[in-house]
Amino acid sequence: MATTPAGPAMTTLEASSDADAASTDPDASPARTGPAHPATPPRRLVWILGLTETISWGTLFFAFTVFIDPMIRSLGWSKPFLAGGYSLGLLVWALCSFAVGRLLDRAPARKVMGAGSVLAGLGLLLWAWTPSQSVFLLMWVPIGLAMATTLYEPAFVVLRQAYGDQYQKPIVVVTLMAGFASTIFVPLAQWLVIHLGWRPTLMGFAALNLLVCAPLHARMRYALHPTYTGMTPADGQAGSRDIARATLRQPVFWAVVLAFTATAVVASLLGAHLIPMLTEKGMPVAQQLVVAALIGPAQVAGRMLMMRAGVRHPVRLSLPVYALMGAGLLCFALGHGAWLMVAAVLYGCANGVNTMLRAMAMPELISRHHYATLNGLMMTPVLLMQAAAPWLGALLWRAAGGYWLMLWVMVALALGALLAFGYALHRRGLLRVDAASR
Repeated sequence: MATTPAGPAMTTLEASSDADAASTDPDASPARTGPAHPATPPRRLVWILGLTETISWGTLFFAFTVFIDPMIRSLGWSKPFLAGGYSLGLLVWALCSFAVGRLLDRAPARKVMGAGSVLAGLGLLLWAWTPSQSVFLLMWVPIGLAMATTLYEPAFVVLRQAYGDQYQKPIVVVTLMAGFASTIFVPLAQWLVIHLGWRPTLMGFAALNLLVCAPLHARMRYALHPTYTGMTPADGQAGSRDIARATLRQPVFWAVVLAFTATAVVASLLGAHLIPMLTEKGMPVAQQLVVAALIGPAQVAGRMLMMRAGVRHPVRLSLPVYALMGAGLLCFALGHGAWLMVAAVLYGCANGVNTMLRAMAMPELISRHHYATLNGLMMTPVLLMQAAAPWLGALLWRAAGGYWLMLWVMVALALGALLAFGYALHRRGLLRVDAASR
């Protein structure tokens, strides 16, 4: 009998869920539809998430860099303090990741993501009003919670629940749309700050979350796909702990966590230090903006190439993807001038596909059941290191007297991700030539 794509080692965890999968009643799921509330058509669900993810990423994550200088000029606060508030939001996101994953396996996603959009709007309004440093730090708590409940991981859970084992193409479509979040919202935020000021701009972004994202999330109604099995309220805390323990005993799980932690640290380091690093290399400001702008479209291009590749097990693309990422980071470390633009394109393509791998690794390599809970478990250490990375980059810069050491650390992290994911694929038998036919 043919094995599952994730290989024989998955059987321990899967066995506890097979009976549940066979008897799952979609109408009894947390995301169930009722006669007075017709289900959202699957295609419309994808477009809703594509739009809301673009707004959420743009307003909560990417636009922050635009507000730093105006707030320094207006309030007199230091750049490290403002960056520390942002890191606090990322820390809250990381600490809530596992709890949000468990919640999404028990409660309707429309309530979780709808509440997240409301928190996003309230947090941005609090930011626009902020009269003191203590309020500024406090408002990152609701914004961090909003990140945990509205960004990619909850959206991936919705698509996994709604599409079952056919989740891959919908996830690619959603991330293709959301890949333009930085391309749209960074210039938009800059234009609005120049013409209106940073406080009205934040109020406008709050309105987008409250008036667009929250209502769209609240209207998402769908039945669980028969091939998806999650936790139910009857499973209780004990069932959740048992599943987590079984997963934590798998070496493949830790290999995947190591790979995604390494790539998350790289992304966070570049996000926080790209412009100062390019300045150190003597690149003119206009060219710096070109390099920064190339990464977003390159991510979209990478996802489109992945969608057209038609690989039976897309996680097998991880090895060439991480090799490409390493090549891009090597160009950042050694290159100058046009080579830095090449670096942005190579890295962007690889990072775009890496987002897809993050969505697919759990069902393809660990377990196809309890996706929300296990994905939250996987993302907790990843997001914790992502939150700490900007500070680690600053320490490396200070220790080395420049960015050369940080750049070589990023190259090493890409190599580590390649080796870790290669180990996971080897343990699941997906490195063999005949794996594609299984």
